[in-house]
Amino acid sequence: MNNLQQYSDMADSWWDDSGPFQDLVHMIPARFEFFDRTLCDWNGKRVLDLGCGGGFVSEFLAARGATVVGVDPSAPLLNVARGHSSGRGLNIDYKVGTGEAIPAAEGAFVGVVCVDVLEHVADLSKVLQEVRRVLKPQGLFFYDTINRTTFSFLWMIVALEWISGRIPRGTHDWRKFIRPHELLDLLNKNGFKPTEQAGWNISSLTREKFRIKPKFKITRRMSGVYVGAAVRD
Repeated sequence: MNNLQQYSDMADSWWDDSGPFQDLVHMIPARFEFFDRTLCDWNGKRVLDLGCGGGFVSEFLAARGATVVGVDPSAPLLNVARGHSSGRGLNIDYKVGTGEAIPAAEGAFVGVVCVDVLEHVADLSKVLQEVRRVLKPQGLFFYDTINRTTFSFLWMIVALEWISGRIPRGTHDWRKFIRPHELLDLLNKNGFKPTEQAGWNISSLTREKFRIKPKFKITRRMSGVYVGAAVRD
C-alpha cells in the first residue's frame, strides 16, 4: 500500500519507547558503521537528512557535531522533531519538503543521508536528481532501502506487517522495493559514482521490558535491507 499518511497520524508516538517506530532507532548504529567507512568525521559538516520523520537520524548527526537540515513531507512529524530536539538542546533546521522538491539551494550540503525513504518515493529518478543538485561537487549520498526479493516480501510485509504488527500494516508496497543493480544503474545515470553496497541483518534479539530489541550488523547478504554510498560527480 505504501501508506505515508500513517506517519502523520502516529506522529505523537514517534519517540515512544514502546511505539511502532522504535526499531528505526536500533538500526542507526549499523547504518553508520557502514556510512562511517566513507565519512568518518561528521563534525562541522553540513548534512541533509532527507525524509527525516520525527528526527532519529537528525539528532544522531547533530550529536556528532554535524550541521543538520531535516526535510520531510509530514508537518506533524516535523513538529514532533522540533520539540524533541529543542528539549535536548540540539539546533536542527527542520523543513517541510519532499525528495522530488528539496527546499535547499544548489550545492548546499557535503552529505545527504536518506534512510527508510527510497522505497516510498513517487519518482526515484527525480529524487536522485534533486539529491545531486543540493550536493556540492564530490559530495556524498548515503542511503538504505529494501531489495525486491521473495525474502523481503516474506520478512518485511508478511512477518513484520501482517503477522506480528511490528511495522504498521500498509507501510510498504513490495512493488516499490528496489533491487541493488537497479539503484546502481539509476545512480550512474543521474550523475553519481557508487562506491559500495552492503546488506545488513539482525545479529541478536534481547527483551527490554515488554518489547524485543533487535541489534543489527553489516553483512554481504543483500536479500533484505541494504545500504550504500555514492559520490556526486
